[in-house]
Amino acid sequence: MNANGNNDFGDYAIETENLGRKFGTFDAVRGVNLRVHRGTVFGLLGINGAGKSTIIKMIIGHLRPTSGSISMLGRTLEKDLVEIRKRVAYVSENRYLYEWMTVAESIRFTRAFHSTWDDEKAAHLLKRFSLPPDKKIKQLSRGNRARVCLLLALSFNPELIILDEPTSGLDPIVRRDFIENIVSEISEEGKTVLFSSHIVEEVERVADYVGIINDGELLLTSSIDDIKSSYRRVRYATNGTRPGLEGVPGVLGVENGRHEQVLTLKGWGDETVRALTARGISEPEVMPITLEDIFVSTVRAERERRANQ
Repeated sequence: MNANGNNDFGDYAIETENLGRKFGTFDAVRGVNLRVHRGTVFGLLGINGAGKSTIIKMIIGHLRPTSGSISMLGRTLEKDLVEIRKRVAYVSENRYLYEWMTVAESIRFTRAFHSTWDDEKAAHLLKRFSLPPDKKIKQLSRGNRARVCLLLALSFNPELIILDEPTSGLDPIVRRDFIENIVSEISEEGKTVLFSSHIVEEVERVADYVGIINDGELLLTSSIDDIKSSYRRVRYATNGTRPGLEGVPGVLGVENGRHEQVLTLKGWGDETVRALTARGISEPEVMPITLEDIFVSTVRAERERRANQ
């Protein structure tokens, strides 16, 4: 049962089926099957222009899909958009606030639209974020404007929080503080967060699950732990002769040094070891892998695949 006493959703807070969006003849998003588990933080990771914002705009009902379907909190977006919006908070990179209002006036203004508004939570967040209630929005720094938006989004107790590039334009210190505030405030309450970002470190630090998107396609989606456990980087000396790698399973990337090669591999097991041994690579060094390594290798491999079609 959810916070509103409803038993109207299953395992996923968000579920899309073959979601697509065209702009004229351009396919901005193609065949996206996204599953966001309830009570988790899901990071949608991709470079600028990859299609992240288009997906999110469709999910929140600001943009109509060309194909596919969307359900949120157990309801279909097409039929239940009004009900869904009562239970979902949305913060975009283009943070719109009335600049002539003070922080306190912004809180009172937003409060009037939400029957579930929590005055105690709003007061708690105002203090936690060190926001000056009597200061006008136009006088705030970018970081404090972002904090005001987060306060307004969280204070009506939404079940689902959707953030589109929420730290865009913020300096690294403010960005880290903002993301950590989201996680600390939400994790204790079992809420669900979907946020998009082009900053790999940001996603790796706070997300339970990640989806890698490129050119409008979802290339990979899994938990952070499962992704890291199923990918490897291996390094070995070449001594001037580089072995052929055709037939080695799961090679996503090859980095050539003067006297060594480094492979990024999807999957690691006996079959891979045998394939490398057959090519004279008997004792490769298995190295730690980061989400950035996986992201770069996955996107590059997909681009090479398309180029060779």
